[in-house]
Amino acid sequence: MSDYFYLYAGLGSAAVSAIFYGVYKNREGSIRSLQNAVEVEIGSQLRNALLASDTRSIPYGVIRGETKPQKPNEVIRSSRVADVTGVMQRVKTREHKSEWSRTTRLWHDIERTISSASSSVPFCLFGNGDNVKVMEPLSAEQLTLKVIHDKFEPVSSSVAESLVQWASGDKTKGFQTIEEMLPVGTTLTGIGEITLTDDGIKIGPPKSGLTYYLSQLTLDAIMRQLQSGKKVWKILSAIFAFGSGILFLVSLVLYFKRRRDREVELDLIRRMREEVNVLGEGEVLDQQEACVICMDRQRNVVILDCGHICCCIDCAQRVNNCPVCRRVIARLIPTYNS
Repeated sequence: MSDYFYLYAGLGSAAVSAIFYGVYKNREGSIRSLQNAVEVEIGSQLRNALLASDTRSIPYGVIRGETKPQKPNEVIRSSRVADVTGVMQRVKTREHKSEWSRTTRLWHDIERTISSASSSVPFCLFGNGDNVKVMEPLSAEQLTLKVIHDKFEPVSSSVAESLVQWASGDKTKGFQTIEEMLPVGTTLTGIGEITLTDDGIKIGPPKSGLTYYLSQLTLDAIMRQLQSGKKVWKILSAIFAFGSGILFLVSLVLYFKRRRDREVELDLIRRMREEVNVLGEGEVLDQQEACVICMDRQRNVVILDCGHICCCIDCAQRVNNCPVCRRVIARLIPTYNS
């Protein structure tokens, strides 16, 4: 394990904690913005509030009404379900298949979207005899469509085709078609910038950068949903922050331990250098005891992590790899012959 494993792990945990904390603060800001949003009813109350404003707008307002197309004849009709009309439609085709995993040696079912098409018509929110045009609905948060058609069609394969698929490790089981729609008459909560123009009242994404919502939930339900999610992100942020603190502490303890061991090792090496003598002229050292590098000094150090005793302390400090096995030298342990 790397000497810096716990340090890097602590940095990673701190980064994840910071990301979770950022999501938590973003949720908290969204809740605060919703609490300060102006909630008005579509109709005379909304129109009077806009007329009373100098800018003919409400920077962040909340309205609730039924979806209706801006032009009665411009609706989307489902080709799969009779008598169903809407203002937004999404059709997805998903492929279901089995793939052979060489790692687990098992067949695994997987799904993937092979096509997705969306369409919409201009629509508005209607209430109390008045309507508000909805701008850029696809950019809104929490806009869920109702599933009106979900059909799976299996693929029939011949024996030969099945054998080919089995041999290739890729078997197509069938295709699933899902049609979603926002039906006419669905009650939506719109939260965004509301403006009064010559073309009528409109709601769209706020220029301030606040979140734009189109949801079937009420304002209170949206806030409760954000509140519950906020707690989860806060807890996750605290858990990873605590984990990073523990990892940093372990890294610090190991650092001082390595530093102490290094000081002891350097002291032993210094003392050994004072005791080691080079062979004089005419003296012969047993080849099995001589340093394999200089051949003049006795072998007096253990190379870690390989454990070879093959050279003297001076030569061992001049190389990065063990002369015998070429492994990287991690530590040097002096030896003494009694």
